[in-house]
Amino acid sequence: MSTIKTRTAIAREKIGLARSARPAKVPFYVILRFACQSRYSRPAAGIIAAVVFLLDALTSLDIAIAVLYVLVVLLSLNFATQTGLVVIGSGCIGLTVLGFLISHGDGLPALEDSLGRCFVSVAAIGITTLLAVRVKAAIAVLAESEQRYRTIFLTTGVGILQLDFTQLKAAVDKLKTAGVRDIDHARSMDLESPIGEPNTIRLINANDTALKMFNAADIIALETMLPKLINADVDNAWKFLAAVWSGKSSYEAETIIDDAQGRQMAVLYNVAFPANRPALDMVLLSIMDVTGRREAENQLHAARAELAHVARVATLGELTVSIAHELNQPLAAVVANGGAGLRWLQRDVPDLEKIQLSMEGMIADAHRASEIIKNLRALSAKSPPKSTHVNLNEILDETVALVRREIDIHQVSLQFHLATDLPGVNGDRVQLQQVILNLVLNAIQAMTHAAGNTRKLLIETFAEERAALVKIHDNGPGLTPETRTKLFSPFYTTKPDGMGMGLSICRSIVNAHGGSISASSKPGAGTIFEFTIPLVQGTG
Repeated sequence: MSTIKTRTAIAREKIGLARSARPAKVPFYVILRFACQSRYSRPAAGIIAAVVFLLDALTSLDIAIAVLYVLVVLLSLNFATQTGLVVIGSGCIGLTVLGFLISHGDGLPALEDSLGRCFVSVAAIGITTLLAVRVKAAIAVLAESEQRYRTIFLTTGVGILQLDFTQLKAAVDKLKTAGVRDIDHARSMDLESPIGEPNTIRLINANDTALKMFNAADIIALETMLPKLINADVDNAWKFLAAVWSGKSSYEAETIIDDAQGRQMAVLYNVAFPANRPALDMVLLSIMDVTGRREAENQLHAARAELAHVARVATLGELTVSIAHELNQPLAAVVANGGAGLRWLQRDVPDLEKIQLSMEGMIADAHRASEIIKNLRALSAKSPPKSTHVNLNEILDETVALVRREIDIHQVSLQFHLATDLPGVNGDRVQLQQVILNLVLNAIQAMTHAAGNTRKLLIETFAEERAALVKIHDNGPGLTPETRTKLFSPFYTTKPDGMGMGLSICRSIVNAHGGSISASSKPGAGTIFEFTIPLVQGTG
């Protein structure tokens, strides 16, 4: 049995060797794929055209061999223009007709069948040529569109990164499958953010602007920076994950990051998640460097603060007499109390109780003078804004005290209607004093030409749902429609010697505090200025 098996195996080996000695057959699809390569298409098309013509003209096969000219037209898509395709298709049709005439030159047996095959071949070549021309036109449009997109992508002034978020999406889906409710739940579990893990986010492409923005030598260098760039702001990284988690179409944020050389820059970035790519395998991240803009805004803010300081000092200069009078009152009271105390002390039997009252009066008046000086120094000091918890009622009392003499000189009747339950606000005390001071002085000056016994100034505060409201009423002549539209514009003033910056500065200060300011008026019925400051979060 073993002998038989051995002979059989030997026979099979001999048969195998004999087969391997035969020429190897190359599959047709390999030849076709080789011919379809652009650099071989032109000679391949010529060879096929020659072979088809020879077979059609010199053989008597009862098949439509000329249909194979279709291959020539299709191969011509790789190298011919639309006009060239028409020429090649027309040439193939001409070769079909010429082959038909040559093969049937010695007689016309079975002419009907031959004509039918010739017609089918011509129709196939014509239709293929027409379709090839249309395909070539579509390819040209597509190529132009792709080139236009690529030009925009590479040269636009915004940095653009093309990213693959497949692994990130898979990590988020894994958390969902594990029972994590939302991204806040994931964060509370002290899970590592998947953004910074290697290969979680892959960089597919980046334009020249992005490389230049980050001082990266190439795309590979930029890709190594990705985890560091994305995790530069931890809060934004988690918010970004929340956008991926909830399936939002985009996410936008601003942050501070470092480039390859460690230079800090402020960037505004937008991540777009295409709706037709749920796997997030193609995500576009656009980045705009806003460092220069932020620096300009900071400089503008500094200039506004400088202008506000100048305006405060100028206002205090105008109030020199009133301030001196206001200071003189507690100082005179200190002197009076001191003198009274000395007299009680010089008696044969000093009246200690009276002396104590005099001393307490001196201390109280000295504190009063000290507070006035403190407020004046704060108003005149050049210091950056400092947001603290303040009460607008207290600020109103302190500020009106500085203009009390102006009120008395102009015979203005002042009334306060202050909300007893007014919540506190966050703001810069000095800046809010400047707003109130400016509005009160404007109201006093607006009533200059009114009769002395009719000049009334009403200051009110209200506790609204989300803000504290201050209203300052006067019964002056009111505002014309033209004045009301320009009232808060820089350098606009109705005063002969005014700078036109007071109300503009007031608006800037109130807006910086997140509030709003406005004026309403009826001709002959006075003007109401009102402004709001948002309440401290958690109050009201």
